[in-house]
Amino acid sequence: MRHKLLMKKGWTLMALLAACITATAQRTEQYDSDYYESYTDQITGRAYFSQKYTNLLLLSKRREDDLRYRPNTTLNFGVGATYGWFTLNLAYGFDFLNKGDDSKGKTRYLDLQSHVYTRKMSIDLFGQFYKGFYLYPEGTAAPAKNWYTRPDIKVRHMGVAAYYILDWDKLSMRAAMLQTEWQKKSAGSLLLGAEVYYGYSKGDSALVPSALEAMYNQRGVTKFRYFDIGPGIGYAYTFVWKEHWYAMGGITGSFPINFQKDFRYGKAEKKTTISPDLMYRAGLGYNNEKMNISVTWVNNSFQTKGEFGKYRINTGNVRLNAAYRFMPGPRLKNKIKIFRSDN
Repeated sequence: MRHKLLMKKGWTLMALLAACITATAQRTEQYDSDYYESYTDQITGRAYFSQKYTNLLLLSKRREDDLRYRPNTTLNFGVGATYGWFTLNLAYGFDFLNKGDDSKGKTRYLDLQSHVYTRKMSIDLFGQFYKGFYLYPEGTAAPAKNWYTRPDIKVRHMGVAAYYILDWDKLSMRAAMLQTEWQKKSAGSLLLGAEVYYGYSKGDSALVPSALEAMYNQRGVTKFRYFDIGPGIGYAYTFVWKEHWYAMGGITGSFPINFQKDFRYGKAEKKTTISPDLMYRAGLGYNNEKMNISVTWVNNSFQTKGEFGKYRINTGNVRLNAAYRFMPGPRLKNKIKIFRSDN
């Protein structure tokens, strides 16, 4: 009951914080057009390839000994468009892009990552629902040239990370990550916000393979559940060369209170800690007033600590984008005007 009450209060606090930050971000100050140009009054159409992932790591004393569970996910091809504040992307993992590899087992998953960039905010939403993993590298807890597979392991990871871009009038995160603006001069900004997460991971048997259990403090743990919430700070910078070529990088770190419960040998153990989380994002490409060719990457490195050891969940998305901007005709523009926004 106490855990549920804390979780409800945490989500309420995060919602209020997001509302306050968003309200602040809706002020109508003009951005500096010497630094970037905005094309939110145009339709940005895109074609892209993407690969999403959610990895589960059981941490050890030495990084090279960490147990790395990976899903067997697909490379997807998609198309999409952005107008104003609204974006719609549709993608599918076509057979010609993905060679079947049953040796790694099968993964069933629903990945609901959404990375939203307003002029003044960066908002990341996560809804990860995965079942079926394998241990990397090949041969870990298995004979050589074989993969150790765990079709029973489930990972559920949900959360929100919201950050306000202090120097939004000079730095456009949309330019690198959403392709709806054009950063013409180098600029950076401090990021301030907060993050909140809830989830659990479990298997039908212990998460640590029996052949390796003597090496890990997490031995015998079949499930762990967590909730954490806390403030965060970060920085983002875009380097621009000759107005058109750019490299953008950003990092945020949160310092949340983490509540975890481990289930081991039929007993539950609770632990409360401060467990820092990191999020990285990067974009590299070419941009002008009509088109954008880029590679983007977002990775959320979430860490949680229980009574019997530490865990990390890495969630991310790598994309190759080709985007083109065009002005909608009068009739179409009138139909989609509800999506227009200058923020």
